[in-house]
Amino acid sequence: MWLAVEKFITDFSTVPLAVAGVIGVARYRRLDRNMQYLLLLTLLALVVTAVAMWLRVRHRPNLFLFPIDTAIEFTLLALIYRHALRELPISRFILAGVGLFLLGTALTYRPRLDTLEFSPVQHFIEGVVVLTFVFYYFRREITRQVVTRHLERDPMFWVSTGLLLYFSGNLLIFLTSNLVLKYSPTISRHVWAIHALLYTFLNVFYGIALSLPPSRDELPTAA
Repeated sequence: MWLAVEKFITDFSTVPLAVAGVIGVARYRRLDRNMQYLLLLTLLALVVTAVAMWLRVRHRPNLFLFPIDTAIEFTLLALIYRHALRELPISRFILAGVGLFLLGTALTYRPRLDTLEFSPVQHFIEGVVVLTFVFYYFRREITRQVVTRHLERDPMFWVSTGLLLYFSGNLLIFLTSNLVLKYSPTISRHVWAIHALLYTFLNVFYGIALSLPPSRDELPTAA
């Protein structure tokens, strides 16, 4: 029973991802730069997910895709927040941070096809850095002297809310995943089902962000 529920949650998490991609493609000409980056992230995530599912169906390991997926995700999220936080000093260091992250990923990438474990360090670092971006975004919005817009109409509000929920819930999962797997494969499946549920919510928020018009601080990129 629980195995079927966990499988459903895991498989269903790709549905809102696909929906977000469709919304983004349909509204591409009306997306600002940040949302175009988000659309690219969504489409690339769909490609990686499709390859991972194809390998799983053929009973082949797919964990070697995780570092690649994380590198792509981190790079595009960093570009999004570099633009969104462009008036803050932190934006000056984001590209350097991306370079260091990609260099570290390349130097430590050791694709293994004979294990169910993966290195959680890359995911943990990504989570901490992205949560830092989210913190600066919400801090800026909360401390605005004059509030001139409704936050729920800002696509970045939904992106930041989704990332806050996703990475806050997943940091502990990333750090303990291999330990839990050794202790109990059953509990490990439960834990990754929680991860899939958080990923589902993240993709729902991505879809909302892509469906909104650009905030008044942004202009759509000319086609």
